[in-house]
Amino acid sequence: MRQFHRIPLYILALLFLFEAWLWDLFRVLGDRLARIIPFERFKAWISGQIQRLPPYAALCLFCIPVLVIFPFKIAALWLIAKGHLVFGGCAFFAAKVTGLGVTAFLYNLTSEKLMTLDWFRRLYALVMSWRDWAHRLVDPYKQQLADFMRAQREWALRLVGDRSGTPGFNRLVMRLRRRIRRRSAS
Repeated sequence: MRQFHRIPLYILALLFLFEAWLWDLFRVLGDRLARIIPFERFKAWISGQIQRLPPYAALCLFCIPVLVIFPFKIAALWLIAKGHLVFGGCAFFAAKVTGLGVTAFLYNLTSEKLMTLDWFRRLYALVMSWRDWAHRLVDPYKQQLADFMRAQREWALRLVGDRSGTPGFNRLVMRLRRRIRRRSAS
C-alpha cells in the first residue's frame, strides 16, 4: 500500500524528466538551427546585443516566447472548447514545444549573463538537484523496463525464428489454425 503513495512522485519525476529531455533536445536543435542560418553577421550582431545586456534585461528576453506562444495556446483552448479535441490538443502541444524550443535557444544565448545573478544560480542548482532526484527515482525502473523489452524481443525472435529462415512463426500460426478447427468441429 505504501508504494501507491509514491505513484504521484513517479509521475512527477517522469514529467520532469520528459521536460528536461525536451529541453536538452531543443538546446541541441537550436544550436544546429543557428549554424544553418546563413546570416553570420546578423547572428553575430544578435549575440553581441544580448551579451551587452545587463543580466535582468537578459532575463526579460524570456517574456518573448511567452508573449508569442500565448495566442496559440488560447486558440488551442478555443478549438478544444468547440469540440475539436485532436486539433486543439495538437495546437497546444505544438505551442508548448515551440515555446520550450525558443526558451532553450534563448537560454543558450543568455546563460552566462544569468549565472551572474546569485538567486538564479541557486535556482538553477535547485532545478538540477530535482533532475538528479528524478533520475535516481526513475532510472532503476527504466533499466528494468529495458531488460524486460530486451527479453520480449528475444522471445519474439525465437518465436518467429532466426534469420536463417526457420519458420517458427508459421508453425505457430498453423498450430493455432488446427486448434481453432478442432474446437469448431466439436
